[in-house]
Amino acid sequence: MDVHTHRKKILFTSSWFPSKSNGSLGNFVQRHAEAVMLKNDVHVLYVTAQADLKETFLLENSKENGIEITRVYFKPNRWWNPLRKMRAFQKGVKHLLEGRHLRFDLVHHNVLWKDGWQPYLLNRKYKLPYIITEHWTGFDQQARGKASWSLQLLCRLFASRAAVICPVTENLAGNMKALGIKGKYRVVPNVVDTSLFGMHPKPLRPTRFLHVSSLDDKQKNISGILKVWKKVTEKDASLHLSIGGDGSWKPYQQLIEELNIPSSSITFFGEKSWSGIAELMKESHCLLMFSNYENLPCVIVEALASGMHIISTHVGGIAEHINETRGILIAPNDSNALESAILQYTHQFQDAPREALRDYAEKQFSIPSIAQAFDDIYNAVLNSND
Repeated sequence: MDVHTHRKKILFTSSWFPSKSNGSLGNFVQRHAEAVMLKNDVHVLYVTAQADLKETFLLENSKENGIEITRVYFKPNRWWNPLRKMRAFQKGVKHLLEGRHLRFDLVHHNVLWKDGWQPYLLNRKYKLPYIITEHWTGFDQQARGKASWSLQLLCRLFASRAAVICPVTENLAGNMKALGIKGKYRVVPNVVDTSLFGMHPKPLRPTRFLHVSSLDDKQKNISGILKVWKKVTEKDASLHLSIGGDGSWKPYQQLIEELNIPSSSITFFGEKSWSGIAELMKESHCLLMFSNYENLPCVIVEALASGMHIISTHVGGIAEHINETRGILIAPNDSNALESAILQYTHQFQDAPREALRDYAEKQFSIPSIAQAFDDIYNAVLNSND
């Protein structure tokens, strides 16, 4: 008999999570937590360094979008950082379990490296079962290079007691298995709030392109996009690219001047809220990605929910969701292919109706869909432990 159909109390732990140290780090983890909240009670415990602390530790509680969050900051020390982080985590656990007398059914940890020890210790000390969600591109050998012995050994250890491992793509699952990380795998993708990211009437001819990212050139190949965009605008001056994100734009300013890209063809923007990105997507036809490596960027699922087609490199798990009707896939660092794809999309691409893109996003990535996927996993884990 299934005795775990009620709302469960889930403790989210994570190697990355938004904080005053970094407001955007791990925001996709926060989105998963908010999805889980649809069917269960969620409390987040996050530990991170904060350089300007006067005291050694600072514990803060907050409620954000309905989620209870406990952040424990510690003052970094080059010789004692690992120990201080562990002590900060212990203070957070004591605060929740002894100070507030909270009781949890299951721990949901995000990103094995480097804080996968947190659910492992909770399991050993309190017998709390745990699952792991993995997002990290570092398991991709192209991004990481040869895995260090410490990464392989510790990730195998941290995962050894996990009830289920949930990578966001099949590709990521394969990369983890190739490193000897054993366990029961079930893919649960990134989530999108389809009430926020929606469709809006657009000009019939697709001329408006959008790129949103961290602007990290090593991964996102921003310089490659700009070089291609210069060639594209020479052939079709009606096209426009909006490009920006939460990284620094300054490294690319000189390149833009050198390339003499027409100012009328490109708009730059800085870090934006999710609602700000949603507004940009309502005005855009096609998401443009030229990454050297990825898993499944949240911006792709947001674009699909907004009825946008995708032009992207065939890397990570992107091809698991982008096919010939939802967009165009090209080889990494192939500038000629990117130029051809942009012009093909604008002039002759036979695409799926925008409504079909949104329907796909609703079924695969919506809050109810992801909430149900995790709830099924939680129930299976807890029932197996009875």
